[in-house]
Amino acid sequence: MVDSKSSLRRMLRWLGMGLLVLILSGVIFLIFAPNGWWRNFVNTKGSAFLGRDFAIDGGINIDWDWTQPEITLKKVRIANLPEGKEPDMARIEELDFQIRIWRLLRGELNLPKLNITRPRIILEKFTPTKKNWDFPPFSEANLAKKAALPEERGDFPVIGRITIKQGSLIYRDKPRKLVTDLGINIAQGGSTLKNNLYSFSGKGTLQDHAFTIDIKGGPPEQLRDESKPYPLELTLVMGATRMKVDGTFTDPVKMTGVDAKLNMRGDNLADLFFLTKIPLPTTPPYQLSGKLKKIGEVWGFNDFKGKVGDSDMSGDLSYDVGKERGFVKAKLFSRLLDMKDLAGFIGATPERGTLSSEQKEQAAKNQQNPHLLPDVPIDLTRLRATDMDVIFKAIKVNAPGWPLNDLDFRVNLQKGILRLDPLNFGIANGDISGSLILNGQKKLPLVESDLILKQLSLKQFFTDPKFASLAAGHFGGRFKLKGNGLSLADVLASSDGHITLLMSGGSISLLIIEAAGIDLGQALPLLLGKDNSTGIRCAIGDFNVKNGLLNSDIFVFDTTDSNINGNAQINLKDETINARIEVNPKDFSILSAKTPILIEGRLKQPKIGLDTKSLATRVAAAGVLGAFLTPVAAIIPFIELGLGKDSDCRGLIEQARGYSEKTPGIDREGAKKRPHKRRRHR
Repeated sequence: MVDSKSSLRRMLRWLGMGLLVLILSGVIFLIFAPNGWWRNFVNTKGSAFLGRDFAIDGGINIDWDWTQPEITLKKVRIANLPEGKEPDMARIEELDFQIRIWRLLRGELNLPKLNITRPRIILEKFTPTKKNWDFPPFSEANLAKKAALPEERGDFPVIGRITIKQGSLIYRDKPRKLVTDLGINIAQGGSTLKNNLYSFSGKGTLQDHAFTIDIKGGPPEQLRDESKPYPLELTLVMGATRMKVDGTFTDPVKMTGVDAKLNMRGDNLADLFFLTKIPLPTTPPYQLSGKLKKIGEVWGFNDFKGKVGDSDMSGDLSYDVGKERGFVKAKLFSRLLDMKDLAGFIGATPERGTLSSEQKEQAAKNQQNPHLLPDVPIDLTRLRATDMDVIFKAIKVNAPGWPLNDLDFRVNLQKGILRLDPLNFGIANGDISGSLILNGQKKLPLVESDLILKQLSLKQFFTDPKFASLAAGHFGGRFKLKGNGLSLADVLASSDGHITLLMSGGSISLLIIEAAGIDLGQALPLLLGKDNSTGIRCAIGDFNVKNGLLNSDIFVFDTTDSNINGNAQINLKDETINARIEVNPKDFSILSAKTPILIEGRLKQPKIGLDTKSLATRVAAAGVLGAFLTPVAAIIPFIELGLGKDSDCRGLIEQARGYSEKTPGIDREGAKKRPHKRRRHR
């Protein structure tokens, strides 16, 4: 800091001596020099000093005064670099100022009066290291930056009265795709702080998105007063996104000591990426407000509260812009979270509740879409932009049709690798827990998921009295998948892994099927039997997943009346299902051979019917039991994990264990020995 202050003051002293020489020379040469000689002299010396064409195309007038001369320059211009879009980086129609020479010799820039008419300044950044405002004499000692951004408030120029008419400041940052055109009009007047606030307004584009900006600040002399915080009000509007900062800066030079209120609202939190580089998910309209702070290079949005869609949201967030990639750390909290507001986390668009006009239009398209899985591309640019560590907790979750109790997860994003670990849902008196990893370092993202469902109560899913017979039932399962793709649909379509679903207890009846709106047609009597109702002992679906194709290793439905088994194939590429189910009544007789049931069509709306072309083969009851108990024995440990040791599947498990002990080719763990086909161990 000491070095920068001395460098700045040294430069100001040289400027002061130069002006003093200029005045002395002016007095002499004004008398003896030919017409136009003085202007040519300044243009030549200025161009040589800056290393770029400098010209005063109009006149030069000096109102001579040994202590406070007034200098007027007309039609001043400085040439741009060859890469620039316009030939001049600076043009000023008229520059009129008074300067205290002796203060300048002491290293203080003191301008009792400064009038600038129609200035047009163009600042361009072509690469991270090449800028058109880097001039050789300044860049060598980094003096240009120190002059523009002094280390202390007291180093700011002393400006008595300032006027800027029809000013324009244009900034183009090619690496960030940022363009701003700021109009500046300043006319100091009045004695109150309100009348002395200076306003700047303009427009521009950032990442090809148009925005407008309005800034109000205190008078220039207040920048030097370290005893008072500097007032600043900023309003930025980009599309539906609106941000307003209103407060003070203890040190406006270093942008620290911020004590302000930040209000922001918009249609989608994901749009904030264009302004902040923070990769937020797609959300419904939001409105948040809180305290804006800054310590060093870390900005803080503290004690903020508001709504995102129909969910309340509060918490604290910090953003360290000093790190190479930026780092966001946040703790977010919701007392009542509407689950549909999190649709953006899986690449889906919210379809209910508070929506923007664009989201309503997309929701209508989704209803007509025959596909079930979200196909919104994963934005790798966002994923790689900023690192994050975010903890989110919701006390209560509203999810119609899904009895979610609470939600707790942590998002860690480092160098394009996103981890949701831990991920915990409290649901239906049980829980869903596990982890999810999205590796976005390569062109084709890799997604790995491992979720376990433990002892979820069916009663919580079916609250209508018509479903009372399911009250005693519960279910569990596991989803362990890995796939590549640019969307959730692509990832699942290429996924490998295993899916296990388990159910135990309760009963299924004609009343339940009718209430659920499922059209089983002629297949209904085969499932329910003559009494139109049957108890559920245990249901197991165990699927091997290879390249997006689910094939059932186990597909068992054990009821009080029948042993139901079959096979199912689900293709996640085209989102279709092809399943064949055979019902084998336990009161086996010569008439018990039944027509198989078929489930076919798209996952979004499958069709259920009968396979009229074939009949189930009449086999002995013991053979049927053995056929579906053999693979069941292999997943006994997981059944007990998902449903508990005291579930209604206990009888089926004991039978499976007994069968594996008596049947050759079954090992002690219950897995059938298959020398040519290796089962995956879990």
